[in-house]
This record gives sequence, structure tokens and C-alpha cells, in this order.
Amino acid sequence: PRKGKDAARISEMVCSWASVAEKYRASEISKDDYDKWRYNYPQYDDSQIWAKVPSQELSDAIVKAFKDKL
Repeated sequence: PRKGKDAARISEMVCSWASVAEKYRASEISKDDYDKWRYNYPQYDDSQIWAKVPSQELSDAIVKAFKDKL
């Protein structure tokens, strides 16, 4: 069910925000670092793994190039 996945994703995001906010309140990170993190979320979020997906054109080219080798 999609609702379960959406809820899990929202929960992960809220936990990330809470973790960084707690680091700021505990003076583990500066106000500038906190602002940088929150203004650029999820770019600086190190609590999760993010990956960029190649374009369809690049993906097709890779598949074509290695099709006979797989």
C-alpha cells in the first residue's frame, strides 16, 4: 500500500529534522550550519542515502553498450 510507504518516508524526514534540531540545541552545530542544513534539505541530510538517477537517454545508452556482455 502506498499510504504505508508515504507515512514511513514522512517519518524518516521528521526524524532527520528532529535530529539536526537537537544537535543545534545541544550546541553540537552552529546556527549557520543548522540554517545551511534546513535551507538545503535534503542535500545535506546525512542520515539517509540519496542517489541521483541517470537520464533515460544515458540509461538506454548504457544498456545498449553492455547488452551483449551481460
